[in-house]
This record gives sequence, C-alpha cells and structure tokens, in this order.
Amino acid sequence: MQLKVLKKQNSSADCIVCGLSNNLSLKVRFYECEGDILCGVFHNEDWHQSFPGRMHGGMIGAVLDETIGRAIMIRDPDQWGVTGELKIRYIKPTPLNADLLCWGKIVSENSRLFKGVGYLETIDGEVVATAEATFFKMDITKITDDSFTDENWYFEDKPIPAVICTENLTLLDKLSEKMKK
Repeated sequence: MQLKVLKKQNSSADCIVCGLSNNLSLKVRFYECEGDILCGVFHNEDWHQSFPGRMHGGMIGAVLDETIGRAIMIRDPDQWGVTGELKIRYIKPTPLNADLLCWGKIVSENSRLFKGVGYLETIDGEVVATAEATFFKMDITKITDDSFTDENWYFEDKPIPAVICTENLTLLDKLSEKMKK
C-alpha cells in the first residue's frame, strides 16, 4: 500500500534517533502521511549493533519510542510527550546496514496523556518489532533545562518522497484494537 506523504517533520541536531549532527545517530527522517500516520525512514549502521549483524534492541526501542511519540505532532505540532510506558515485542532479528521503516499512530489521547502503537519493518516489508506506548503531554520548557533553539530543532530542507510504501499498514489497526482492550 502506498501512503501519500503530506509533510516532513523537524530534525534534531544531537538526538540519538533523529540527530543529523550526531555521528552515532540513526538519522531518522520523519514524514507525516495520510491517515495521521507517521513514518520514520533510516539506514542503520555497524555501530547500532548488539550481536554481529544484528541491530541492538535498545536502538530498536528508541526508534519505536520516538516514532510513536512524534505521531502526536501530526495533530498538534507544538505538542511534546515524555514516555510513561513502552512495551516492545521483538519478532525477528533486525539486520544491520539495512534500510528500515518505522510506523506510528496515536490510538487515544486526553488532556494529560496520549497512547500509540507502532512497528518497525525492513524495506522488504518484514516486520521485526512492534510497540505500544503511553506518553505524558508536556511543554518543552518542562522537558529540557536548555534552550530549545533553531540550532537544535530545525527543518532539513531536502526533497521529500511523494509516497512511502508498506504492506503491513493493517498492523497499526490490529495493534490499536489490542491496546484499546
């Protein structure tokens, strides 16, 4: 299934997930797609490994956490979240030096919290991990002591894809229904 890309989200300078100036970062680019779905696109490297040839589970958790947490920004670009709970199911080993896609969607929200689901897949459509998460809504000034400036949160002016493909989109709905129970 092809999803139309509506816009690109900002990137960070130093984040371990999306930091474009951080040499060790996954350098995930996040795209808001139709249906209020967020997609993170990236290529992992050898330094993201646990066992030889396999991506570290903590890095997998970090990208799922970031993707679900950023999905709230589709509805409100100024909304930030702090992870309250993250539940990950590792399905298959995630290869290294691979192009990967991470998908996220908000399931519910109220004035204090939001909940979401996500999955990580290879470019060939093999789902390697899924996640459910709960976040506390928080103003950025309560999250960081440092000033949050255009130098560390900015729009990377590069072409964006018109569409992104996944064969597993119904998985977001299945995970959403499971989380609602």
